[in-house]
Amino acid sequence: MVDVVILCVVACVLALIVRGMLRGTIKQCEGDCGSCGHVCSTPRLKLTPEQEAQLAEIDKRSGVDK
Repeated sequence: MVDVVILCVVACVLALIVRGMLRGTIKQCEGDCGSCGHVCSTPRLKLTPEQEAQLAEIDKRSGVDK
């Protein structure tokens, strides 16, 4: 009986997570890390100066403003 209760709790938690992901209420951290903790501790993609220059050139050619 206890196994059934535990499985139901796990299923409910998973359902809420999936529902949040589908509705877009689960978001990644943007900017200030005060409210998101572990999300901001993951390393972000780092570009070398050459790659940044290439990206700026591509943006310039495509008309993208920063």
